[in-house]
This record gives sequence, structure tokens and C-alpha cells, in this order.
Amino acid sequence: MRNNSTARTTPAFFTRLGFVLALAATLAGCAKRETLVESGNRTQTLHLGNLSEPNDLDPQVSDSNQTSQIIKALFEGLAMYDAATCAPVPAVAERWESSADAKRWTFFLRQNARWSNGDPVTAHDFVYAFRRILSPGLAAEYAPMLYVLKNGEAFHRGTLKDATQIGAIAADDHTLVLELDAALAHLPKMVCHTPWFPVHRATIEKHGRMDQRGTAWTRPGNLVGNGYFVLDEWKPNQIIRCSKSPTYWDRDAVKLNAVNFYPIDSQDAEERAFRSGQLHVTADIPLSKIAVYKRDHPEQILSHVVLATYLYRFNVTQPPLNDSRVRRALALSIDRARIVSEVSRGGQLVASHFTPPDTDGFTARIDLPYDVTEARRLLAEAKVPADIVMRRPQWKPGDVIVVDYAPGQPYTYVRGAETWPVDKGRTPKTDADIDKLWDNGQVRPVLQSGGVPFAASRLP
Repeated sequence: MRNNSTARTTPAFFTRLGFVLALAATLAGCAKRETLVESGNRTQTLHLGNLSEPNDLDPQVSDSNQTSQIIKALFEGLAMYDAATCAPVPAVAERWESSADAKRWTFFLRQNARWSNGDPVTAHDFVYAFRRILSPGLAAEYAPMLYVLKNGEAFHRGTLKDATQIGAIAADDHTLVLELDAALAHLPKMVCHTPWFPVHRATIEKHGRMDQRGTAWTRPGNLVGNGYFVLDEWKPNQIIRCSKSPTYWDRDAVKLNAVNFYPIDSQDAEERAFRSGQLHVTADIPLSKIAVYKRDHPEQILSHVVLATYLYRFNVTQPPLNDSRVRRALALSIDRARIVSEVSRGGQLVASHFTPPDTDGFTARIDLPYDVTEARRLLAEAKVPADIVMRRPQWKPGDVIVVDYAPGQPYTYVRGAETWPVDKGRTPKTDADIDKLWDNGQVRPVLQSGGVPFAASRLP
């Protein structure tokens, strides 16, 4: 949702929104007590709901869109996505070129790109960042994105020990050469993603090892970035304040003076903050309010496609799920269209394959229909009763579950040695409480040592 103004959360977000906010400020009436939105319009400060607390502000260990939002404000990569077309446009690299076979790419960096401490941004910073994310010790979730680099996968898996053999070479301070294992015409789009962002070596190594996670280098006063903003304050689960960087190479195009990120993990609380003028933009909207806003305030809803696929992963080593016919039957028995229209109700698309439709012009042809008749046939062929019921699990210490109290409001719990942790004011306190929720279909096991042979998951 949006208050007074809207823009896409891309680099252009921060350069263009300032103009819209300035226009909104001229329309805002005088009040005895300004809301944050009204004061933000006046001071060019964006108040942005960000859904959840970031796991860190380290580009190489980012694990969610919410974390990446903040990182994109503090760091900049070789290229960035154009706000209107999503095509890659120059960022730190002012231009690039490839060999005829698209296996060797050369990026030419800007002479005036600077870190927030004034140091020049060089090709060596990118080489260091790429070697760092591929370091096995860092255990970076998005390291496989860099497997396209020559020897990248071998180094990450530990079969190659020499990082200098990775296909990232600083020909000089402002020329970066990337050698790939295979032709890749869309590499400029890939490098827009945060795992490809540079990091400041001296800052990282001042506070720990190259492959050490969670050190103090990302804290206010320590973090050195090269993006539009610098980090001023980070109060966990409250606010992250950023102000305009004086060293960013294109700082005159950045019209915002500051941006504040609010990690509000409750959709209802975030919507109330928006409605009371405390947020310009929310990260999400409660399912119960979608129809209301569409009817009464359609201009305040911003809907855009997110490249994400939601699925259930099965433990295929246990019967009956070790039989592909049973897994196929389960897939065919899910009415995805009904789930989208009656449960999620957010305009999601039915997923019949992993790749979302029209991803860079590609749409998979495979289809996975809702076909109960075929599902029953497959179960009969596998000699599995069609009315099979999952038995209630025996909960064990260390089990992790997700409880769906309401659509779009899942909470994660870890089974303790004695009882479930008390939190959120409604957390089940005993296994019997969990059993009741299980019987109502509200529990999804995520990581279990025994019992239910499946896990809920999400592919970003």
C-alpha cells in the first residue's frame, strides 16, 4: 500500500520518489500535529514498512527480499534494474561488453565511484566480494548464484582451494573481467542481485575474518557502503535509519534526504500504521483488507509480480512418499486455482512449474492440472488408500513447526525440551495444544526428527 506517493523499490525508487513526495508536501494541509508521512513529505524522508527484521546488512549473507531492500539502499553493484523495464542499466560499471561466445565479460567501472569513507570503489573490491561469498566457511545462501563463474562451484564445494582460480579478475583498478564456465547472455541482469555487490575489505577484516558471519562491520558507525544512503541507526525490531550519502557518485540525482525502514512483522499492525499516516509504503496488506482497499481506495494499492514460488517439499525416503505415483497423485489433488481465489486472494498465480511465467520472456509449457480422478487411479495403482490420513506426529525436542492462526499469519515455533516457548500471547504451551491445532489443519511441520514425512518451504 502507499500513502500519497508510490514508486518501485529499485534504485530508481530512491531517485524518483523524492519528486513525488515534494509534490505531496505542497498538497498536505497544515495540522497541529504532523504525522510521519506529512513530516516526511516536508523533509524528504521516506517511511517504509519492511515486514521483518533483516538477518544482517551484509550483501553476501542476505536471505530475503526485506533484507535486500535495505542493502540496495546502502550498496550498489555493477548494474541495477531499471524501474520501468527491469532491464539492467549502468551502476558502478558505466558500460560492459562480452566476447562473441558470451563466456567472457568485461565491466568498465566508473572513475568517480566511492565508498562512504571516501575510498575509491575498484575492481578488486568485486573480486574480493565474489571470493568471499564463495568461501565455504561463510555458508552464504545465495553462493550458488555465482556458480556461473569459472571454478566458482568447485571452490565453494571445497574441491578447489585456490581462490585465484575463480573466474573474476581485476585487470586494473577499473576493469573487471568475469570468465564463465558456459555462455550466459543474461549475466548483466544477474549482477543486479545483492550477492554480486562489492564489499569494503578493510572494514570486514577490521572486525573479523573474511568468511565470518555476524560481525560488527555492519553496525552503525562501522558499515562502509557505496550506495545512495549511509547507515545512521539500527534498533533491532524497531527502525533502521539511513541518510543520503555525501560520497555517492550520482548523489545529485538522489532527491530523498533519508529513508527509514520499519521491520513490522504483523500485517495488521503495518496497515494500522499506514492508515494513521506513519508509513508512506507498506510491505504487504492483510488479506482481510484487500477487498476493502480495492473497493474504497484502489489508488492506494500497488500490485506487482514477485519472482517467488511456494511449494511443499517431501521426504521421499519414507513410504508411501518414496513412490513417485503417490507424489504425482498428491500434486494432482491440489486445487491451486481455488486456493488462489478463495484463500490467498492476493492476485497470486497458479504454479504448475518452478519458473514463474514470462521470466525474461520465458514461460514453461508444462501444466499440472487439478485431476482428482487421475490422482485416485495413481493411488490405487500404488496400493495406497485414497482416504489415507496422516497420523498425529510424536513431537520431539528440536522439531520446528509453522502454525497458521489465520491466512497470511504464520508463526514458527521450535519444540523445547519441556514445553513450547510462550510468545505472541497465544503460543501453544503443551504438545496437547499443538495436537488440537494439528487436528484443525493449522500446523505445518518444517523440520522434524520423526513422524511427519514432509516439510513446508519457500523458494525465493
